[in-house]
Amino acid sequence: MRGVFLAALAAITPTLHGCSDFLLRTTGASSDQVVSARTMDFYLDLKTVVEIVPRDTEIQEPIVRGCPDCPDFAWRTKYGFVGLNSFGMNVAGDGLNEHGLSAASLWLTGSEYPPPATADTSRPIVSSLTTYLLGNFATVDQVKAALVAIQVAEADPALQALVAPFGGGTEDSYPLHYAVHDAKGQSIAIEVLNGTIHVYDNPNGVLTNEPPFEQQLALVAAHDKAVGTGDKVFAGGYTPIERFQRLTFLNRHANAHFLAKTSYSTAAPDQAAIATAVHLINTVTIPTAYVDNDGATQYAVVRDHTHRRLFFLANENQLLRSIDLTQIDFATASNRKALSVTFGDWHVDMTAVALASTDRSADMPPRSVVQGLLHGGAIQSIDASSKAAVSNGSSFWMGLAAGIVGSVVVVNIVLLRMHRRFGRDEYVPLL
Repeated sequence: MRGVFLAALAAITPTLHGCSDFLLRTTGASSDQVVSARTMDFYLDLKTVVEIVPRDTEIQEPIVRGCPDCPDFAWRTKYGFVGLNSFGMNVAGDGLNEHGLSAASLWLTGSEYPPPATADTSRPIVSSLTTYLLGNFATVDQVKAALVAIQVAEADPALQALVAPFGGGTEDSYPLHYAVHDAKGQSIAIEVLNGTIHVYDNPNGVLTNEPPFEQQLALVAAHDKAVGTGDKVFAGGYTPIERFQRLTFLNRHANAHFLAKTSYSTAAPDQAAIATAVHLINTVTIPTAYVDNDGATQYAVVRDHTHRRLFFLANENQLLRSIDLTQIDFATASNRKALSVTFGDWHVDMTAVALASTDRSADMPPRSVVQGLLHGGAIQSIDASSKAAVSNGSSFWMGLAAGIVGSVVVVNIVLLRMHRRFGRDEYVPLL
């Protein structure tokens, strides 16, 4: 069975059509921060732009695979959104709208769309579902109710001939499934299997690629049954199964923070949530060193559903940049603007700030003084020598001593926790 599993992984590895998506699972005091993230992993140059799409923008649905006679279908956006558009066309692969609803397209080999019923004029044929959801709905519940009123179709790969030129080759199909999250923290996965639309509530909030969603959940359940839910060890590779598991297990602990009352645990709740999402999405970002030019992560987005902000990173621009949807007048058609996902400064030069700073560290005293502090003799000698010296310096020496002792205690606590957490556990294969 293990050999069959490895063979299956090998079959999907040569050309990675990746992507990982998750809704951060926060509870308690952190639950008012609704944040999600995704990677876009692909081998074609998507030429992605981050585009502002105002309300009342006309959208023409793309041509449909296997349906040259499918009728035109145009609609106008009810809600404004910021989308990640590819190939220079207003067809979103990801995005966040003004009501905090996000939608994302991810690859799913094995998707099988129903033949479009061209005679059914009551249900329009939608081949850009992500764009359609972003432009029309404010909540996951609205999306669920609306899916029965449309026909979800596969966009025709022949569109590639109109896009000049993009690197890496072409595709002969675009089998997709979809992750949808809203500002209330609701999440669903949408798949098209055996000619039928399937909508799944997704309380875990994670979606990657093949196998289909229900099989991914079964594999996670098998892992939990085999080793428990302590999540001390988990898969470390980049296959869709491993990425799904890794995000699922890490997302169970999304409320974890750095050691309390330290300089690394002082962020405001929204910053802390965004930072957690970045940490998690980085664990499934596929580096070019792993796959060369054959499916590495082109960009990643972090969506702040609560504050309506879309953050993005690119393969060679790892500086977190953002678009604040609350600052955009989506009623103004002239605000239809775009910029490359790679655009912007790629680092922050802090030289001038450092030179203007009035802060500095304390100089280390001689070793003999430190040894005296550690052995309890130096403070007495300082007291005996000069009250002035004590008044000018003892607070520093006492602070240094306390800091050294405290550091030793903290280090030992951390080492003990690491030993307990990472001791001798080994990853147990799923199959």
